[in-house]
Amino acid sequence: MHELSIARPLAKEIEEKCEGRTPSQIIIAVGEASGVDADFLRHSFEDHIFPEKNWQGAELVLEKEAPSLICLKCEKILDDAVQFACPVCGNIAIDIHSGNRVYVKEVICK
Repeated sequence: MHELSIARPLAKEIEEKCEGRTPSQIIIAVGEASGVDADFLRHSFEDHIFPEKNWQGAELVLEKEAPSLICLKCEKILDDAVQFACPVCGNIAIDIHSGNRVYVKEVICK
């Protein structure tokens, strides 16, 4: 379960954002192309991180982030992540623009 090794640095970032206060709501974006299982990430937080940090009252929201691509020539954002060529300029040099990361999107602290 590598999700716990992902949860630990996220927890550190949450602590830094709260500056000694306790989080009441934590929103984490989970990219669908990140390879991270949201259920295992939730388990890592709720069964490991929350008890360690005494955050049991915090609400954990995991938001799915759909992948999108970007054309490296015309910089068109492609929301259909199965494109093999840019529909605008025909270029085949396409890269992932979003949806491949897991990150703290927002933290509300008490």
